[in-house]
Amino acid sequence: MRRTFRSPFVRLVAGAWLATSVNACVAAEWAVDADHVSIYFAASHFDISYVHGRFAKITAAVQFDPDAKTGQAVVTVDADSIDTGNRTLDGILRSSQFLDTVANPEIRYVSSQFVFAGDRLVAVDGTVWLHGVQRPLRLDAERFTCKDVAAGIVSQHRCGGAFHAVLKRSEFGMTRFLPDVGDDIKLDIGVEATRR
Repeated sequence: MRRTFRSPFVRLVAGAWLATSVNACVAAEWAVDADHVSIYFAASHFDISYVHGRFAKITAAVQFDPDAKTGQAVVTVDADSIDTGNRTLDGILRSSQFLDTVANPEIRYVSSQFVFAGDRLVAVDGTVWLHGVQRPLRLDAERFTCKDVAAGIVSQHRCGGAFHAVLKRSEFGMTRFLPDVGDDIKLDIGVEATRR
């Protein structure tokens, strides 16, 4: 049974931001760099090669304190902004057989925990809402760094990294063309943000 994300999403976000507000003294707000946030995906094609694509319109709100090892991220993706470089394929992916962007115009991800190994951020646990279905999703950090970066005459404290995840599209009700087009969807996510 497909579940819409509206009510659970509102409850989860409200709870997440309430928890964040309690820790407001330690969790700083960060401005995500729109030019350096990306979500790419890949699915196998006949187990021969991969179909690749990306989402062009992404917004994110992040709070993060590396010292307290706390954080909160809410990411919203315009599902209609999917781009594989193939207009025919993009139309198929927007259809009710896949993303059904008319009924589900947004894909959302809300973190529940930033996972550390010592002082190193190694993963982000959270929930994704896709095609009207919600599932837990862990984003594993390939790398994550915080440092001062010179931007002209101004120095910025910037954090960012590369994250990976795999989700099964069949778990979100997208079964068209299985198994010729793979069930496992590989996600590569990049993000940079500046402390406000």
